[in-house]
Amino acid sequence: MTEPAAATCAEPSNHRRVVIAGAGYGGTTLAVNLARKMRPSDDIEILLIEPNPCQQALSELDLVAVGPSRPEFCELWLPSVFRDMSVTVCYNRLEDVHAEERVVIVGQPGEEGQRVEYWRLVLATGAVAFVPPVPGLEEHAVTMWSVEDAQELQRRIEAAFKRAAKLSDASARRRMLSFTVIGGGATGVEIVGTLGQMLPKRARDAGLDPADINVRLVEGRPEILYDLPQRQRARAVDRLRSMGVELVLGSMVDRVERGQIVLASGDRVDAEVLVFCGGAKADPDAIKWGLDFDNSGRLICDEHLCSPHHPEIYAIGDVAAFRDPATNKTLPMLAQFAIREGEHTADNLLREARGEATEPFHPHMHGEFVSVGPRWGVGWMFNMNVSGIPAIIMKRLTYVMYWRSVGGIRLAWKRLREMLAMAR
Repeated sequence: MTEPAAATCAEPSNHRRVVIAGAGYGGTTLAVNLARKMRPSDDIEILLIEPNPCQQALSELDLVAVGPSRPEFCELWLPSVFRDMSVTVCYNRLEDVHAEERVVIVGQPGEEGQRVEYWRLVLATGAVAFVPPVPGLEEHAVTMWSVEDAQELQRRIEAAFKRAAKLSDASARRRMLSFTVIGGGATGVEIVGTLGQMLPKRARDAGLDPADINVRLVEGRPEILYDLPQRQRARAVDRLRSMGVELVLGSMVDRVERGQIVLASGDRVDAEVLVFCGGAKADPDAIKWGLDFDNSGRLICDEHLCSPHHPEIYAIGDVAAFRDPATNKTLPMLAQFAIREGEHTADNLLREARGEATEPFHPHMHGEFVSVGPRWGVGWMFNMNVSGIPAIIMKRLTYVMYWRSVGGIRLAWKRLREMLAMAR
């Protein structure tokens, strides 16, 4: 059966068309804020280009992966978010940017795409998981960057349990129940913490001995969570060890074989189920669009979040290489910066439409929290260290604030109840 042709994204228009490519935290925040604040006299038309109507639930991938099996999970269902807003959503892919003509090409690779003109373009296409060229890593590990990744990990966990249940040899059974995470950053710690807390219960429910479960975290550097204060790192380590998680630190991964990791030190680590959480890179298509980019592939932008040679093009979120004027360092790929950049860009677009000067973006990091298991965390806010239940409450509260900002109280309440149910 032939697939129906994709709908036309946008007809020619005399309005000021703002094209937003990407509906992650930055793009969605921008579209919502712009739609709410614009006036009829601004003469603005909003077109959001995003291939997936389900916004990825990056904040809860550990719960999706290790908790009760769920056939589908979305952090935000975009059609419901934009249902009553003056936002046209084109569920398709940004194929190319013709900056000199102020045109984007929308469509799939290998097909003749649709030309869409814009007054202003905002690139918010995010990032993808980065897998280094370590022999065997890509073949044997699952990354943790999407709902699909989390569901794949869920399948691998269930498959390992089923195979272990058939084994009479205790040592073979323990090797089969070896769950290893590579990467001691926030994502890796969150995944391994949830594995350490929830897998023993799942083993008991499956009639297996929880003592056969082996959960490990492998990090090439001598410590984990380098972005957090030293005291909070130590608390996270203590918490992981109290769960029975083994930390393998200070040696890089040399290669990955079936069921094992081989470290540069020569040591071998069992890894029947392997998760790689070693980082992310900007949307790889961004370097093809004829705009300035840095060595990491992120789009260079000025103090207004605009492309240096094309001020009509903004770049926000993970795809943007914005340098903090206070430190001259490129901002890390964090949702809180993408959200604030989306809010700021909405205000600047309205200033442009009203003939006013745009204002520079000044980033502020108010805190950072990492969950170590579903009900315990570490982090800081306003120069104050927070750990335990208060930290996990603050982490969950940031999600609720985002849902409230883009979808109102009803969405925030609905998502909060779902999140609490998943954490049980």
